[in-house]
Amino acid sequence: MKRYSRPFVQDETGLSGVLPWRIGRLTDRGERTIVEGGVVIEEPLEICLDGKPAVVLMRTPGMEKELAAGFCLGEGLVADLMDIALIQHCGRAMPDTAPGDTVEGDALDESRNRVDVRLMPGAASSLPQNDMAPLIRSGCGRTEAGALVDNLTPIGAEVKVRADTLSKLGGQITRRQAAYRAAGGIHAAAVFETDGRVVVVCEDIGRHNAVDKAVGYCLLRGIALQDKVLVSTGRASYEMVTKGVRVGLPILASISSPTSLAVELAEALNCTLLGYLRGKSFNVYTHGWRVVADGNNAKERKRA
Repeated sequence: MKRYSRPFVQDETGLSGVLPWRIGRLTDRGERTIVEGGVVIEEPLEICLDGKPAVVLMRTPGMEKELAAGFCLGEGLVADLMDIALIQHCGRAMPDTAPGDTVEGDALDESRNRVDVRLMPGAASSLPQNDMAPLIRSGCGRTEAGALVDNLTPIGAEVKVRADTLSKLGGQITRRQAAYRAAGGIHAAAVFETDGRVVVVCEDIGRHNAVDKAVGYCLLRGIALQDKVLVSTGRASYEMVTKGVRVGLPILASISSPTSLAVELAEALNCTLLGYLRGKSFNVYTHGWRVVADGNNAKERKRA
């Protein structure tokens, strides 16, 4: 098991995913000003498995290898991390631009929008037998619910976490969202220890991409997920639950609300699902026995 000494924040300058831009601001009194700001970058990333196109994700540049690993494992395209022999991303960073400048097509290295995943000899993937890569927009999941829940094993971990620890996690993410502070319009996902220590914080225009980056970061560094907490700023959908369960995450939480299917799947798969993780309060939707109210095994009170 590889060890890590401090939390990782995706691009610790926080601004690789932000394009500088001059913004005109109009006040309610008709005053016009120009401010130096930025907008979140959205670009396609093609992921190929053994040379075959698997998917095109609309994502914010950064952590492409982690995103590819998290997507392939979380979506069930690859059964085990040991089936992956190589993840290659040859792209270069975006060229420096002044605020408001345009970038000609030839100035961008197209290879930065492609990741090649090579499997071990004999390893199989669940890639559909066609030559077309499905496009996933920045806010959408891969496919229908029925295809995503096949062969999912319920979570067996019996880890527990204090409620007061959980209530502080949202604030820890916010403090590390440099791109969000600079431009807004970007999601974050983070992996935490059950004592509240940060393992990784990732930002992306797509909420699923942010989750895949955080999960992929841990997978590629040998960091176990079976005793961790995953927190996302995006809505907790069924995709978030299936991705989490596939890699063994026992506790999933969202700053926002869950969907009905997410709740039903989490209940069936023995996964603890939390919502509205803001300030000192939050909602517990499934398997609340993993959340300890005061450090002791307090009895759960149910409203009539």
